[in-house]
Parts: sequence; structure tokens; C-alpha cells
Amino acid sequence: MSAKRGALIACAALAFASCSIGKPIPVTTTYVVDPPRAEAAPAAAARRSETLRMGNVRVAAAYASNALVYRLDDAQYMSDPYHAFIAEPGAMLGNRMAEWLDRAGPFRSVAQPGSPRPAAYVLDATVMELYGDFRDARRPAAVLSVQFALIDQTGARPKVVHERTIASRVDLPHASPNALVLGYGRALAEILAQLASELGNIENTK
Repeated sequence: MSAKRGALIACAALAFASCSIGKPIPVTTTYVVDPPRAEAAPAAAARRSETLRMGNVRVAAAYASNALVYRLDDAQYMSDPYHAFIAEPGAMLGNRMAEWLDRAGPFRSVAQPGSPRPAAYVLDATVMELYGDFRDARRPAAVLSVQFALIDQTGARPKVVHERTIASRVDLPHASPNALVLGYGRALAEILAQLASELGNIENTK
């Protein structure tokens, strides 16, 4: 390397360093989706006798990272690395789903994903949509849709006995990360309330 080129590189490095000094390092704000607490089933008799285990929740690739996702127009989406879920979204949502359904029913109890507890049924879920719809600044919304599959494990072979995709769109007071995550919580509660009602009407397949 020539002395002239080395001097130029050194000057560029010093200039970059001097521009960076004094500037705060960006900090990521983290969030947890927390649906409103479910109402407990009115009586044990209102619950099914079986145990349900929540399966691992998968998330569509476009929304699988921790960063919040905003839809800006019909084709453009933006990932926000400075506002993110505190944990991988599939694992976080799986925990929340199990907690909500355990309190609300209709099963006797609901085990967390990965639990070793024996269960007659497993509920698999795939999050198909998880974004803030900010196309219209006057009407921002949280969009969440989940595909569920209830699997009966009591027979010789596991069998899918109920499949359903449930979506929710929750209007937000303004387009902000905090409002979006609160909206996700409300959307998840709406989806689970509808799912719980449907699961309670499924006939025992044994």
C-alpha cells in the first residue's frame, strides 16, 4: 500500500470516528403481546374432561422475526428493528394462547408448548398475518390471523378433527408501536374467544 493511499484511509477513518463521537447508540424497545385476561369457565362441569397441549406455534416467514412489521401500501412492508418483540413471536404467542385457553376452557386444562404432560389433544397453530396496517394514517389497525388444527391423539393414529383460520383486525387510536402491540393483544383475545367456542362444540371422537 502506498503512503499516500494509507494516509487517505487513515484520514477517512478519523473523520468517521469524529462523526460518531457523541451520538447516542440506538436502543431497541421491546414488547410483549398480552391479551386481556380471559373470563374463567363458570364451572368445572362446563369443561371437557380431556387435557389439551398447545403445539409449537409457527409464524409465516414475512413476520417470523422479532422486529415489528408495518404495511405502508399495497406492496410495501417495513420491518422496524428498533421496536421488537422481546422473544421470538411464535414462542411468545404459544405461551399466551395456552395461558388464555387454560383459564377460559373448554378443556379441563391446557399444557404449554413442549410440555411432557400426556394430552388427548394437541392444538397446532400457524400465524398467517401479524402486522400493523398503516396504509391509511387516519385508520391504522393491528392485523392478526391464525390457522388452527386440533389433533386427536387418542386413536391408533393422530387425526385432525377441526381446522379453522380466524382473523381479527383491531382499529388503533394512532399509528405507533405501543398502540400496535396493545392491538395485537386485543386481536389475540378475540381470536381465542371464537376458537374456544368452536372447540367446546366438537364431539368426542373416542
